[in-house]
Amino acid sequence: MQPLLHYTKLIVLCALAAASFSACKKGFLDRAATTQQQDADIFTNFAMTDQVVNNLYSRLRGPYTYLGGYSMSSGTDEAKDASSWMGSMSFNNGSWSGNNNPIGNTWRDNYVAIRQANAILEGVAQYKTPDDANNPGALANRLGEVYFLRAYYLAEQIRQFGGAIIVTKTIDQSDQQALNQPRSSYDACVAQILADCDEAFKRLPVNYPNTQIGRVTKGTCLALKARMLLYSASPLWAIAGKTGFLADISSGSSPSDPGKWRKAAAAAKEVIDLQSPQGGSAYSLENTLADRLNMFTSNTLQSREVIWVRMKETNESYDRYLFPYGSNGWSGCSPSQNLVDDYEMANGLPITDPASGYDPAQPYTGRDPRFYTDISYNGASWKGRKIETFERGKDEQSTQTDHTRTGYSCRKLANENITINQDPGRDVHGIIFRLAEFYLSYAEALNEYDPGNADILKYVNMIRARAGQPDLPAGLNQADMRKRIHNERRIELSFENHRFWDVRRWKIAENTEKTIWGMRPVADVSAPGGYRYERFKVEDRLWRNAMYVIPITTDETLRNPQLKQNEGW
Repeated sequence: MQPLLHYTKLIVLCALAAASFSACKKGFLDRAATTQQQDADIFTNFAMTDQVVNNLYSRLRGPYTYLGGYSMSSGTDEAKDASSWMGSMSFNNGSWSGNNNPIGNTWRDNYVAIRQANAILEGVAQYKTPDDANNPGALANRLGEVYFLRAYYLAEQIRQFGGAIIVTKTIDQSDQQALNQPRSSYDACVAQILADCDEAFKRLPVNYPNTQIGRVTKGTCLALKARMLLYSASPLWAIAGKTGFLADISSGSSPSDPGKWRKAAAAAKEVIDLQSPQGGSAYSLENTLADRLNMFTSNTLQSREVIWVRMKETNESYDRYLFPYGSNGWSGCSPSQNLVDDYEMANGLPITDPASGYDPAQPYTGRDPRFYTDISYNGASWKGRKIETFERGKDEQSTQTDHTRTGYSCRKLANENITINQDPGRDVHGIIFRLAEFYLSYAEALNEYDPGNADILKYVNMIRARAGQPDLPAGLNQADMRKRIHNERRIELSFENHRFWDVRRWKIAENTEKTIWGMRPVADVSAPGGYRYERFKVEDRLWRNAMYVIPITTDETLRNPQLKQNEGW
C-alpha cells in the first residue's frame, strides 16, 4: 500500500496525531488531553481518519529489523553479529535487564499504539465518521484494521513479556484505579486477541487491490489467531498461561494440553483453507526455491505465499548489514555452524547419520538445496565471484570490524543485485506472515494431539518438495516427528524472526542458546578444493531460565505498584 508508511505525505496528520494520541509522561495507559475540536477535525472527516489509521500502521516493528534495527537471529543460535554495539550482544552476554531491553522500550511503545487504536475506535463511534463517498465500505475496512492492530500490539506484548494488561478503552490520566491495573493471565490476553481478530475479520476483505498491499486482510486475522493459539499450546504457556501471567520457566518439563493443540491446528488449517473471491485458495506456496528467494527481495509484492508484510520496513542499508566484508558489507547476521549443521543432506538424512554421505572434508557438498539459497560459505558463488572466508581472503573470517565471525554470510534476505554505495537502493518489505509458517504450525499442532494423522506428513512434505528434499519417512513416532518438524521450522523459517520465540515456547533455549560455533577454512593443498575445514568455538553465551521471557521495563513497574515483574528479573 503506497501511502501506508509514506511519512512525508502525512505531515498534517502527524501534527494532529501527536496532539490527539501522544504519550503522556505519567504512564503508558493514559490518554494525553485533547480538545473536542481536535477530535472533531479528525473524526468528522473520512480522509483524516484514514490517515490516522495509516499512522497506526507506522508503529509496526518489522521482522527483519526487530532487534534495535537489526536481526533477532543474532540473539539466537542462528547467527552472530560482527559489531559489539549491536543489540544482540546484550542478549548473548547476559547483560539485558529491566533497564536494558535490547529490542527497545516495547512495553511502552505497544501501549502507546493500543491507546491510539482505542482512541480511533471511540472517535469514529462518537463523531459518526462518514464513509468514503468514492469507496463505500472503506470505513468498515479501516475499523477492521484498527481492531486487528490493537490485537497485534497486544500479541507483541505477550510474546515478549507474558500476560499483560488488557486495555480496550482510553483511560483518563486522573483515573488512578484504571491506570494501576494488574497483569491479566496469558490466556485471557490470547482470548482478547482472538476476539479483536474476529471483529476485524467481519469488516475486512480477503484481499485489496495492488495499490493497497500491506493492509490487514481476513487472512491476516486468521494468521495472528493461529500463531497465538500455537504459542498458547506450547510448553512455556500450555498450563501456566491458563490462570497466570508468568511463564513456566522450570527446566526439563514438557507441559501439554491436547485441547489447546487441537484449537491451534484448527486455526492454522483455517489459514490454509481460506478461499479467494476469485476462486481457489487465497494463498499458495511459491513453486521453486528461486521464486522463494525472490519473494524476500522483490519490490513487486505479488507473491501468493505472503499473507501480510510490513511495508518499507527498511532500505538498502539492510543489504549492507547482511553483505560480506568483501562486498562492502558489515557481515551482520552471520549464520552459525549450529544452524549449518542442521541443514540435512540432499538425501534427507541429517549429517550425523553415517548413511548420509556427509564428508567433513567437503562440508558444503550435497546439502539440502535451501542451504545454497540461504547461506553463503567459502567458495560459494556471489556477485560474479567466489566467497573467500580463508585467511587474507576478501571475506576473511576474523574478529576484525565488519568481518564474519562464523565463516558464513546470510544470503536469504540479501539482494545480490545491489552494489553497496553505487545503486540507488531499494525498499525492504518485511514478511510477517507467509503460508509456509502455517503448514508447519498445522503439522506441529496435529502431531501433539493426533500423532499419525496423515496431514502431518502431507503438509511438511509439501514444503520439502518445494525445496527438492525427499519426503519424511512414514511411520515416525510422535517424538521423532516432533524433532523433524522442529528442524523443518528451523530451516524453512530461518532469519525471519521465529527462532528466538520458538526455542522459548518449546522450552529448549537452555540447551540451544549456550555455545556458538563457526567454520574456518585453512589452506591445504592436500585437501579437496585446497582447504581443510576446522570447526571452532565463536563464543559461549550466558543463559539462565529467567531469559525465557523478557523483563518489563523497571520504570513501568515502579510507576504501577500492581504491575508485577517477571520471575528472575
